[in-house]
Amino acid sequence: MTKLTTCAEGFSWPEAPRWHDGALWISDVHNFRIARVRCGGTPETMLTVEERPAGMAFTPEGDLLYATSLAARIYRWREGGSPELLFDLGDTLSGNFNDMITGPDGWSWVGETGFTFGQDDPVERGRIHAFHPERGCRIVAEGVFFPNGMAVVGDRLIVCETFGKRLSSFRIGADGALDDRRVLAELPGHPDGLCRDAKGRFWVPLLFEERFACLSEAGEMLSDIAVPGRMAIACASQDQTLFLCMAAVDKQPGGLLLRVGSILTTLAE
Repeated sequence: MTKLTTCAEGFSWPEAPRWHDGALWISDVHNFRIARVRCGGTPETMLTVEERPAGMAFTPEGDLLYATSLAARIYRWREGGSPELLFDLGDTLSGNFNDMITGPDGWSWVGETGFTFGQDDPVERGRIHAFHPERGCRIVAEGVFFPNGMAVVGDRLIVCETFGKRLSSFRIGADGALDDRRVLAELPGHPDGLCRDAKGRFWVPLLFEERFACLSEAGEMLSDIAVPGRMAIACASQDQTLFLCMAAVDKQPGGLLLRVGSILTTLAE
């Protein structure tokens, strides 16, 4: 049995974990903040995001980029300063901004869901936007079934399609362009976040299936970690440690949801 250790608690929906400068940063989505986490300590609120934080990533220079799901904006932030609005796509999106990744050349990709999760019927019309703080933002892929977690592997962008139950692979071209779309893996559930461990394996949270799946670079299922009673949201890897983000969700009177999120750790053996 996999040994899981509690790293931190007190989140609503811990999403988009990123290791940066000796700590884990997360979008604490429904608490409307970006937090910095050190295991065993109290999560530190770094930014309050009234537009609700979604995906985030760090540039090669160490700047924080983040998208907002309610206003469909992309911001850049340097610690000690104020958020800088880079792009406002609020009038052009169907659905919400979702997860994000940044490549080594400074180009980033952010998913657009294509419908509003929890309100609309799932439709396969999500898009992926490529953007660069100094060079613009444009659509580089369409017809993606709820793009979610992403990873850059060499010259390929790997993307979770949550309601397509698959990992898709795109070739990365000049200026963030994507082509040569392929299915890397069909999955036994709904993938949310995505990371790679020190051995190059993929870890994929299967959201509704309450488990984190481990896949080879070729997309073959190797093993999984079950988290009964909790939705598997996102993950991150640093050295040999896996950070697993999850939440228990309960329906409350009046239709409200109570989300109790936590981050657990384990060794990626």
